[in-house]
Amino acid sequence: MLWLAAHFPLLGFEERCLSFGALSKGGDTAAPAVLVEDNRVVQANDKARLAGIAVGCTLATAHTIVPELAHFHRDPLAERQRLALLARTGYRYTSRVSLAPPDALLLEVRGSLRLFGSLAAIANELADRYRRLGHEQRMAVAPTPLASLVLSRAGNGNLSEAAAERPVRVALHGVPLVHTDLSPKELERLANMGVTRIGELLKLPAQELGKRFGQPLIDYLARLTGRKADPREYIEPPERFRSSVHLLEPVRGKDALLFPMRRLTEELARWLANRQLGVNILAWTVKPLTGPSVVLTVEFAEPRVDGKALLALSKLKLDNTVLPEEAMSVSLHADSTAPLATATADLLAMTEHPAASCTELVDSLTAKLGDDAVRRLRVVDDHRPERAWSFERAGPLRSAKSAAAGTRSTANPRPLWLANPPKPVDARLFELLSGPERIETGWWDTTLHRDYFTAVSKHGARCWLYRDQDERWYLHGYFA
Repeated sequence: MLWLAAHFPLLGFEERCLSFGALSKGGDTAAPAVLVEDNRVVQANDKARLAGIAVGCTLATAHTIVPELAHFHRDPLAERQRLALLARTGYRYTSRVSLAPPDALLLEVRGSLRLFGSLAAIANELADRYRRLGHEQRMAVAPTPLASLVLSRAGNGNLSEAAAERPVRVALHGVPLVHTDLSPKELERLANMGVTRIGELLKLPAQELGKRFGQPLIDYLARLTGRKADPREYIEPPERFRSSVHLLEPVRGKDALLFPMRRLTEELARWLANRQLGVNILAWTVKPLTGPSVVLTVEFAEPRVDGKALLALSKLKLDNTVLPEEAMSVSLHADSTAPLATATADLLAMTEHPAASCTELVDSLTAKLGDDAVRRLRVVDDHRPERAWSFERAGPLRSAKSAAAGTRSTANPRPLWLANPPKPVDARLFELLSGPERIETGWWDTTLHRDYFTAVSKHGARCWLYRDQDERWYLHGYFA
């Protein structure tokens, strides 16, 4: 097996910045900022470190050094949720993705090398995706999950094929013990013995180490070097998408909501692409500082996956919605999804797809004018001409393809325009071209007994006439 570890050294800080919309386009905060736990700094951005703020100092000391310092309180639950999101991103490259809390992931990629071309291709593409999600990472590969995790923490991320096949003991030889999972007490005892690196520890007799430090240390070293199995539990992607952005300060105006909405639609697009799904309905929830939340529902005529299109249609819906004066959070739910249909091109790949542009127009009009403003025709399973169709909403419940699939084929033509109600006429004023076609149905409702003819009027119009059971003639429609 070949394990790729991704370590996120600033996961907690980046998660808080993303949740509160504090990251700039460059991926950093505009001012010095720190992450605080138990009133002490546990993580800091480059601006804060350059200003002299050290990890471990109190928040009061940090504010003394930089009065305009921005700080966030650590949220372990949010970090676990963010790590799970990053794991689902890795699911695109392998189905064997395992969490390594609190700030790392493990991906078994041996079976994916042929698909993606090389180990470096997988690592580079994955790293680029994580950066676009707002996270810097360190990556490393090794034959065992623990070895790759230790190497990623140490920053020894040689991602070449040759480095991946090195013996574990060789790869770990010079790595400091502080990057392992040993407790601070164990690290201190080993340092007092003059042992500070993994290679030095592995040279010591296992039996003597077990007597001094206990069996857990021996088991850890055995799993680290591959002498003992280290089974991992793999993630299962969720069936529904739900994500939120909590703003650092209340925002006013609809334009200010576009930044968190863009982030959520991009996140949704990645989730859909990983699962080969399209979304039918989006549900946006804007939560104000006080008062009830506002829910925006955006429906699509066909499943969609493109993040830019999802945002554009959501913006049209947003323009016609009354929002609270101040918003504190934005949430996006996508519970209604469907598998993406694979388009089949012709031999010369010259086939145009007018249905796609038609669907885009329907979605745009629906988002702009409202759900009840756009209608389409639906075929009804009824032989009576005036009841063989009906209007329906142009939403995802019945797409244009499914409506077309229900159209009955018939050897007898039907007019595009029907008179409502049919108009009594004198049959002698028409020249009958074809017929009769008998339509006799509706015994359960209104019995219909008619003989239909195609005819031409004295003005040259091609008409559809019928004769009822009482020998009366009616004009029912015109052909185009």
